[in-house]
Amino acid sequence: MKAQNVKTQKLVLGGFLALLVISSFIYMPIYAESHDNDEDDDGIDDQYEDENERQVEIVVSANEAIIESSFESNGEFENEFDVTIKTSSEGLEFELEFEEDNETVEVEIEFEVLFTEIVEYRDLVADGLYVDSDDETIQVLKLDDFKPIVYTVETINNETVHVFNVETADGVFSATLYASGKFANINDVIVAPTQVKVDVGIHNFNYTEDDSVLALKVKFESESEVDYEEDDETEDELQGRSDDEYAIDINLGDYSGFFSWIETAMIDGVEQEVKVTPLDIGDEETKLYLNYPRGNEIIHDPKVGMADLLSRLGNTNMVFIAAAALLAIPGLALLFRKRNRK
Repeated sequence: MKAQNVKTQKLVLGGFLALLVISSFIYMPIYAESHDNDEDDDGIDDQYEDENERQVEIVVSANEAIIESSFESNGEFENEFDVTIKTSSEGLEFELEFEEDNETVEVEIEFEVLFTEIVEYRDLVADGLYVDSDDETIQVLKLDDFKPIVYTVETINNETVHVFNVETADGVFSATLYASGKFANINDVIVAPTQVKVDVGIHNFNYTEDDSVLALKVKFESESEVDYEEDDETEDELQGRSDDEYAIDINLGDYSGFFSWIETAMIDGVEQEVKVTPLDIGDEETKLYLNYPRGNEIIHDPKVGMADLLSRLGNTNMVFIAAAALLAIPGLALLFRKRNRK
């Protein structure tokens, strides 16, 4: 009788384990196959793109452009964020405002990111980081005189993309900005509909010393009491859309905006590391410096936007169930083994 019970238990255990294993293979391919539905060949599942599509409206003048990006679900407004691009004597400014759906539609988070000046300096500490108290400042080029903003609508890899070209009057500094209502592959970079891509350029800078390098000053401002947090693993990295990014997260309650950048830049056509002076949160200003190796043509790739607005992948729970099933197998085997010993 005991031998029969043991045999029965083994059969039950074997059947249950087989069911768990089979279920894991049933669930996991569904997740994988969802990413094969990519007719526009941009690396993003088409259904996921449709679920996260946003309506984009543009208002442009000579020194200001407003990108209004709203999201609707079942025909009802849910949220909106606006990115205002401004050129002034203060520099190139990105002002981001976010609103959610409620009876009064209140602004939940607001912050500004500004490119204000290019610093030529001699790196006395030889650490690749500009610190004005440690290094020799050679000259400071203020970004305070801009040509009118040029706005175009382009089709890039089968997606409609809004493009804004900004340039200083002397042509030394430029920024090309890209926004779309859907995921777009722009210069081999996947840009989500919740962010704006910025191609920063420094062209033929008039170096006055032979051994100097450049730093671009980035300022952060907000009328709200936001929390700034450095993030070495961005949302795009976590979701597999990017590699080697770093970000400053701007947090207020349940909402988070960000300013991120690729940790390399093209210097005279060669990819090189970009070092960043740690974020300095002061009483007068909050700032950091993007530090570039010396070159005549410097092209870098930051982004600004809102985090955690994209819908979750619908099959994440399936992967979780499959993983849980696989993790449960050793425990169940041990339980049956203990019973058999009795």
